[in-house]
Amino acid sequence: MVTFEEADGKLICHFEGRMDTATSNKIENDVFDQVLRRRLPTVFDLQKVDYVSSAFFRICLKAARATKEMKLTIVNAAPFVKDGFKLTGLQNIMDIQ
Repeated sequence: MVTFEEADGKLICHFEGRMDTATSNKIENDVFDQVLRRRLPTVFDLQKVDYVSSAFFRICLKAARATKEMKLTIVNAAPFVKDGFKLTGLQNIMDIQ
């Protein structure tokens, strides 16, 4: 599940639950519609995420490419999720806090 809000000139995407392949496929179009339409620096808030799959990492990569000039930031990721970003090398193209 994902919800969207604008705050402080940023698009904040709040993700919740398991970001497995099925869930990622369901939300992918909504996420990109919001990212591309709003054209704002984007934050993916993963505070309520308890699992991520490679399909979710693909969403992150596509969002980072779409917001290259505006920046993609990942916040509130659990340690095991941060480790996944490091293993994939995604920390080199987005800000992971």
